[in-house]
Amino acid sequence: MDKIKNAFIICLPAILFLVFWQYVVSGSDELKFLFASPVLVLSTFIAEIVDVEIWKDFAITAYETICGLLIGSILGTAFGIAMWGSERLEKISKPYIIILGSIPVFALAPMLIMWFGTGLMSKIVMAAFATFLVSVMQAYEGAKDAGARYLKFAKTINASNYDISKKIIIPGSIRWVKLGFRMNISFALFGAFIGEFVSSNAGLGHYILKAGSLYDMPRVIVGIIILSLTSFLFLFIANLFSDR
Repeated sequence: MDKIKNAFIICLPAILFLVFWQYVVSGSDELKFLFASPVLVLSTFIAEIVDVEIWKDFAITAYETICGLLIGSILGTAFGIAMWGSERLEKISKPYIIILGSIPVFALAPMLIMWFGTGLMSKIVMAAFATFLVSVMQAYEGAKDAGARYLKFAKTINASNYDISKKIIIPGSIRWVKLGFRMNISFALFGAFIGEFVSSNAGLGHYILKAGSLYDMPRVIVGIIILSLTSFLFLFIANLFSDR
């Protein structure tokens, strides 16, 4: 009973918002055109999910996101641990990481599309770039934290650098890497979406852009909902694997 009550309390603000939204726009065609309505969005959502095209767009965005997430996370984690292991690399890299971190992915999109084309590759690169820096810092901080706690002890027993890395640094940084991976899901999806929004002929970004250019507000909102559900799906899968 408590679970049902808590679920109702959580859903209540959303229910009230939807009721208010429907009430406000119900008496005006102009407001329905500008803001759509829950009924219109629901009917459009049902019509779209039975259509093959929306699933193609979902599959393309999901593929770009997963590829970019894996590439950016793997490269970033390896580089972050390497930064911890090399003081010189750390000093050289930190200013550039700060500079790159201050550049929005959107600003790089035209350049990356010129280099890698308008196909999947440019979106994967953008997703990888969006995740790389977070992975670097999470792996570096994780290795640094593990080193601060156990490095002195390892040196007192004359552990080799290989054993320190294998048994202390890498296992000790896994928690940080997992946290960074979860954070990167949204960044990777955002990077892929930006690439599709700037230049593409498929994907959820293209779907939303096309609906917006046609002033089709219900489809714009449906695209946003599907994009959000995609992020929740990836987070759910990531949590399943990280809890093991």
